[in-house]
Amino acid sequence: MHLGACPIARPLLSARASAALAQLVEHRIRNARVTCSSHVSGTISQKIVGKQPSNGSSAAKCSPTVSPMTVADQGLTLSESTKNLNLKCSPRVSPRRHTGLWRRGAVYQYRVRVPCDVIGLAGKSRINRSLGTASYGEAIRLVRKIAFEMQIHFDDLRAQRAGEGIPTPASVKEVTFSPSPPEREMTVQQVVDRYLGDPTSSRTEKSTTIYRTTYATIMAIVGTDMPMAAINRESCRDILGVLQHLPSNSRKRWPDVEPREVAEMARRQGISPMSPANANEYMNKLSTLFNWAVKEEMVSRNPAKGLKLADVMTAREKRRPFAPDQLTKVFNAPIYRGCRDDGAGFAIQGVETPRRSRFWIPLLGLFTGMRLNEICQAHATDVREVEGVWCFAVSAAGAEDKQIKTAASERLVPIHPTLCRIGFLEYAAERRRNADVRLFPELSRDAFGLYSGRFSRWFARFLVTCDAAADRTCFHSFRHSFRDALREAKVDREIALALGGWASSGFNAGAVADSYGQGFSIAILADALAKISYRYLNLNHLYIADHVTHNECVT
Repeated sequence: MHLGACPIARPLLSARASAALAQLVEHRIRNARVTCSSHVSGTISQKIVGKQPSNGSSAAKCSPTVSPMTVADQGLTLSESTKNLNLKCSPRVSPRRHTGLWRRGAVYQYRVRVPCDVIGLAGKSRINRSLGTASYGEAIRLVRKIAFEMQIHFDDLRAQRAGEGIPTPASVKEVTFSPSPPEREMTVQQVVDRYLGDPTSSRTEKSTTIYRTTYATIMAIVGTDMPMAAINRESCRDILGVLQHLPSNSRKRWPDVEPREVAEMARRQGISPMSPANANEYMNKLSTLFNWAVKEEMVSRNPAKGLKLADVMTAREKRRPFAPDQLTKVFNAPIYRGCRDDGAGFAIQGVETPRRSRFWIPLLGLFTGMRLNEICQAHATDVREVEGVWCFAVSAAGAEDKQIKTAASERLVPIHPTLCRIGFLEYAAERRRNADVRLFPELSRDAFGLYSGRFSRWFARFLVTCDAAADRTCFHSFRHSFRDALREAKVDREIALALGGWASSGFNAGAVADSYGQGFSIAILADALAKISYRYLNLNHLYIADHVTHNECVT
């Protein structure tokens, strides 16, 4: 039977003897390597077990029992039956099972049954104790420690009952088990600060700002002092419910009003909320925060996992390629036909035809498919000749002022014959002759350290001035137009992905295979890119050469 069970099954031990017993038990377990169950009712831990004499029966039929021990002069010795323990007999109790461990919310609790022979002294039949942690590993460590201390206390109660001063039930009720004060639960604000300051993660300044803004909105909904472990699934649904009605840029439009109040006001007044995609982005970042907190053992689970609004708009519909009439308007605007200047007078007709960033960047977007920041941050030396082919080298290696989106973004993009015909190679050569570091030296960084920020805002105004603005179109629409042009030219999918810097989607056999080899040669990429054409677009007014073929862009 279990030690400490009713009736009394072992000699009464003082606190000192109990400590000596615990050391002996630990020593015996370590030497015998016997896995066994705890004598503390309500949990399963480790203790010494012995095998009853087999009387010739097989070891598989043996029944593990508690080894008898003797106490003499505060010293402990094992009985002969324990010394002759047959280690081939394996008890069926698992040391990984802790039946007294449970959770209230995210915090682990420990419940133990008081042995029936000391219930009268303890004044209760069960003792429950909060472990003050959401970490399973920490809870297991605390359970073992508290279980041992509780058993020592039960032994002391038995000793006191035997004549060493029996405490009254009232005084026993005041006994509390607090082996070590639990750490204070971390608040949402503290977890966010640690997450964004994690040195193992790398983010751009813009990404960090976006994350902080997102978490600031979420904390304004739940409260900065809310314990991270106290946020459950219902709390996450409440956050999503607020975001569902929250208008875009609410913190800028109503800086002194709480998001919950803004959402309610918007719902009553019929103000359009943010798109489901934006609301889902908030929840994705919250889920990312929880995933990190679980990894760091700050919480035990992610209650925001998979929680999002239904979005009926497909990814392809969220951004559209430019329509033919839009591209015609763009490349027949004053800046391409003649303007007063390419500063404030870019939209006013004139006789000047300056060829700087505002002239070249839209053309590069259309004929290379490069991302806006990849173009704006380019160095003059990024336009180079590789194996006899002029190309754009997209890379952030060795440059502190450059960044790329993904590993697949690092690539070589051949220069399209149309760009050669318009004079792009001459422009790049002039930048190198002038010892310009940047391909477009007039561009400067924005508050996020990006060269594309100010140009992006200018291009949005430009589309309006040339009457080419339309719903869900922006500079990134050039990249969509480029992908459609690759399809129209029937360019192989793998070559198209290599030209655009698109990563293979999904972790599958194809994605793994893409990591092998060095990719396509620059000659193959140049041949594929030369097939792209926009037949509906007339750019004759931009040519500086009567005719340039693909071979003339390849030396």
